[in-house]
Amino acid sequence: MSQGAEGPGKTAPKLKHDFSLFDPIHCSSNSNYLADFTPPHGEGRQLAPDSGSCKHEYTLKSTQSVLPPLDLRPDGGDEYRAAVVCKKCRIHADMHIAFPHATNPCPNSDYDLHHFQRASGADVRLSDKIAYGWQCSAPECRAILRITYRLPRLQPAEKDLLTNTEYLKQRYEALMKDDPNREGLRQATPIDALNRLRRYIKDSLAADRTRTSFPANNKRFQEAFGLYGRDCYGLLQKLGFTYAEAKGDEMAQWCLPNPTDIGSRLQADGSSSRELLEDCEAELLALIYKLAAENPSLVNPAAAEGWPLADRDIERVLAAQGYTRYSSLRRAQVSNEEIPFYASLGALPDFGDKLIEFCFDRQCLCDPQRRPYYFECLQVITDSRTNSESLQLKVATMSSQDLISRRDLSAAYRYLDIEQGDHVDEERIVNLFHSRQSDLGKQAQEEARQALYKIGISRGSQRLINASKQTLETYDDALTWLGNGVNKDTPDESLLAVVATKTTDNAENMEMAQKAISVIARERKSDTLNEWLLKDGENTMGVEEALRIIGVEDKWDNIDKTVLPMMFDGARIDRPGEQTEKAIKTLEQALAGNIPTSKHSPETWPVGLTSHGNTCYLNSLLQYYFSIKPLRDIVFNYDDYKLDTAVRARKEERVGQRVISETEISGGQRFVEDLKELFERMIKDPAEHVKPSEDLVCRTFLEPEEYALLNGKEVTTAPSINGSADTSAIDDKAELSASANSTEQRSAADSNHQGAADDSDTDVKMKEVAATLTPPASPKEQPSDLPPLPPRPAPRRFSTTREVALEKAQETARQQQDVTEAHDLIMFRLRAGMTPKGKDTRGEQIDSVAQLFKITLASTSVKDGEVSKSDPEYDNSITTLVPNETTDIYNLLDQVFDLQPSGSAGVDVYKSLATIPPLFQVNIPRINWDKSTGTTSKSEACVKLPDELYLDRYCDDANEQVLPRRKACWGWRRQLHALRKEQQSLTRTSLDLDGPTAVSESAKFLNAIDESNADLEALGLGAINVDARLSDALSEDALEQRQKVTALDKEIAELESRLRGNFDEMKNIKYRLAAVFIHRGNTGHGHYWLYIHDFENDIWRSYNDERVEEFTKLNEMYEAKNWNHGTPTYAVYVVDKHKAEIISPVCRAPEKAPSPQSNGWQKDEIMGDGTDDRPPPLESVDPEQPAQIGVDPTMRGESNGDWDKQRQVAGNGKW
Repeated sequence: MSQGAEGPGKTAPKLKHDFSLFDPIHCSSNSNYLADFTPPHGEGRQLAPDSGSCKHEYTLKSTQSVLPPLDLRPDGGDEYRAAVVCKKCRIHADMHIAFPHATNPCPNSDYDLHHFQRASGADVRLSDKIAYGWQCSAPECRAILRITYRLPRLQPAEKDLLTNTEYLKQRYEALMKDDPNREGLRQATPIDALNRLRRYIKDSLAADRTRTSFPANNKRFQEAFGLYGRDCYGLLQKLGFTYAEAKGDEMAQWCLPNPTDIGSRLQADGSSSRELLEDCEAELLALIYKLAAENPSLVNPAAAEGWPLADRDIERVLAAQGYTRYSSLRRAQVSNEEIPFYASLGALPDFGDKLIEFCFDRQCLCDPQRRPYYFECLQVITDSRTNSESLQLKVATMSSQDLISRRDLSAAYRYLDIEQGDHVDEERIVNLFHSRQSDLGKQAQEEARQALYKIGISRGSQRLINASKQTLETYDDALTWLGNGVNKDTPDESLLAVVATKTTDNAENMEMAQKAISVIARERKSDTLNEWLLKDGENTMGVEEALRIIGVEDKWDNIDKTVLPMMFDGARIDRPGEQTEKAIKTLEQALAGNIPTSKHSPETWPVGLTSHGNTCYLNSLLQYYFSIKPLRDIVFNYDDYKLDTAVRARKEERVGQRVISETEISGGQRFVEDLKELFERMIKDPAEHVKPSEDLVCRTFLEPEEYALLNGKEVTTAPSINGSADTSAIDDKAELSASANSTEQRSAADSNHQGAADDSDTDVKMKEVAATLTPPASPKEQPSDLPPLPPRPAPRRFSTTREVALEKAQETARQQQDVTEAHDLIMFRLRAGMTPKGKDTRGEQIDSVAQLFKITLASTSVKDGEVSKSDPEYDNSITTLVPNETTDIYNLLDQVFDLQPSGSAGVDVYKSLATIPPLFQVNIPRINWDKSTGTTSKSEACVKLPDELYLDRYCDDANEQVLPRRKACWGWRRQLHALRKEQQSLTRTSLDLDGPTAVSESAKFLNAIDESNADLEALGLGAINVDARLSDALSEDALEQRQKVTALDKEIAELESRLRGNFDEMKNIKYRLAAVFIHRGNTGHGHYWLYIHDFENDIWRSYNDERVEEFTKLNEMYEAKNWNHGTPTYAVYVVDKHKAEIISPVCRAPEKAPSPQSNGWQKDEIMGDGTDDRPPPLESVDPEQPAQIGVDPTMRGESNGDWDKQRQVAGNGKW
């Protein structure tokens, strides 16, 4: 047998498992479940038994088998064989194993199981036999395994001869005709025929047989095989039976087969007559069992023999029995997603942890090219076995050895927004890495470095590895760290501009920047760079450098100075920070010299919000909530709305169609306390911006069941003088009461509980809430000569579990999230803790917050002209389709409300507004999913947002003319869609030309060929013959196409005009644009900011984290066209009649900073805006009375919690 075993392998139990399921009769030519190896998960179709494969029930053919002795390990030179046959398909299989060169056969102390690799050189494929070769990979075993399959011996026609009842009936009738007076004749059954042939064969194989023949006219013989056996003569002769004619007084005889003995069963190949008879006897027994199972009324003459399964015998041959299995009281059944990873390791899901490690090591050694994938398999299995310390240690060990799994490598590429593959060069990878660093928080920056390190390891790139470790040892390392396209030819001044940019967003980069410049200066011997280093990077900024920092590459003398203010605004949005401000100041001085910056009065201007890393999305939401006066009042007066859990611990009403637990109720109430504290600071803090507390940010993203991790009591433990522990409990409210009222103290407390979370030693001043605690005994005087006490351990605020939960929430917050998802989470928390006003028909809670946003949609189905109303739908926003071309808000809403297929055959549906809330929210998703490539992309299409939105056209009950006009619009839009499709087919090409122009230019080209033929002939190249009629035909076609396009343009313009003017006089339900959320960036990362309309002062403001400025370029918001403008992702309209009552962004009463001598904290007083703190009774808009605001009495809906799942923005690469 040829050796040559290579590639991955399968352990003996896995091979036995695959052997049991493999059916060579139903095996496709492209995949072989037994002999092939399943491709890596996700890289092709996973191997599985082919459709129609037999579910084998093998039994041992004991006479053909040589099994290993019980409890005896094999030795060199040993061979064993298990010969089996299937009861269902009657296929024969041999499993032959030999140990020709084994010195320490498996299993042994080093190798718990055989690990078989394919030895395809030993394969055999014949018409009636197929064999597969394997070899154990253990160097001291090298066992050779051959699995052979042979087709059934009895052909279908031969089986039919014995079991066809029609044939058996004919034989019985022939016997009766030949000898009508013979007694005891009866028609044989199929089981009779099979059993009688089997008895003859068993007699032939018996070692002590006493008879060798029987009369040909035997009554029972003839009933089964015909008169003198003539009907089955061919079958009997094939089996070795011989017929002897009658001679004289001797009757005709049938002689039984006389097979010779087999010398060595291990060398037998199935060609001997004895093996033929043994196989047929086993097949006849299988057929008897099958017929008896199909006809329970028939008696099975072989029932006593049974059909013992050969599983244990096969395991003995493969030494696959008794392996260590994985067991866990909490272990669920292995999921289908995990099975391919076990299969790739050549393992079974029930393998113990040590066996999984063994499989991983063997596969990595035998198939080193796929080590990253096998490591992924190990990780997936370890993840599923949460209590396996040994596997976790194995994974950690391999990671420490710089083995990068396939999934980790893919995740690394995704994290950096880099397409995976060797076609992406190192320069691009480094540049993308550095471009992302400035947008990330500390933790995310570290994760980005880890991602780059993994890519560097996988590519074997020392440059990428050094860049990830920020190792600046060489000139190339320093240039790589600077990134942004710098190279050895980049001037010194440009290098310093890049340094300024990198340190603008992250001052912590300064140390690395100095090191990089030091390496470059040493290499270049540059006086400019050395001078910068001597001044510690604080040299005076030049005008040209300032221009580069704000993103202008031209020289000062070449730029239009009038556009500089606009460039300043863009730079502050794109790269806010100290360096940008320094650059702007330099340029302002160059323009006019110390132009003072105008400042707004704190009493009349909202404060900004400082970001926690990448929490611009959350800052925008918090500003939005603060600007809604009814919502702001609810937060300030939440005690009047919240559920008293001491009286009522649970509530039946649902929130977001969820049953609310007591933990979620108290957690929501605790969240509102943090929100209220922020709102108070936004009113009273004299600074231009404040920072939301860490707890507020974290509570936004903690899972509901984890609310209690930040809501419960906290324990601070420190050793006392005598070594005992002094423990005191301080709840969150006590900590909150320790807020400073001075500007400096409040700034230090901006992170709220951050100090405690960071294990700070700082003592916390307590107020009355701590006075009830038992005061400690007065400390005794200590002798001055005693050694100082050891330092107190820092107070520990959270348990390990709580720290993990907090870190998880913090990291989620830092990774930029989607505004709509965060909005949904915050609304859930606000409503969870409220006392319900009632519930609607679905059990959904009715409350004051829901009434601000709740939309009721009426859905109407149309089938064969018949109209039927369905139950109303509820949501707190309208989610449009992704805009992929320039459009406006009306067109997007039309796509939601227009007649369209419902998904049921022949049924169309359209929607209408039944009730409209005071705040009408429109969610505009921006992410497209490409199924063919499995990638996402952001739509930058312009969406025009009108300042005034009239919703009459979507309210069928508001005017009897609405529905007829809507139906007319549906027809016009269908026409418009068909016309635009035809227009695109004529005009859209792969060139920068429209269709008619491309055809016309082709005609001109053909004419030019004729003109150049003379020149070609002069050069001896020969003329190009072109049919003269072709260019004329193309010119005519171009003219016809142009005329057709002109006609289409005219028809499209006419339809668009009809659509625009169809509802011009219906302007009773009027809403005004109140807020717009803007996103700039891509699917991987980006930045959010917000515009809010101050109706009282009739100005718009831009809220960009800590910067709140008047916004006057309204066209950039109403019609955002380029990248700088960003894309609107969420638009909020407010009912016109109450716009100033609802949207009130200015609510300020700044306090004066206390004198330095003040050491007490004054209790903050809840500030309003000069009006009644209670929210006004806002109600939903009734379309029948558009000038009024009416309450929908049922309030039967609520958001289902799915806020545009595809739009999750962040380091995770999706919106």
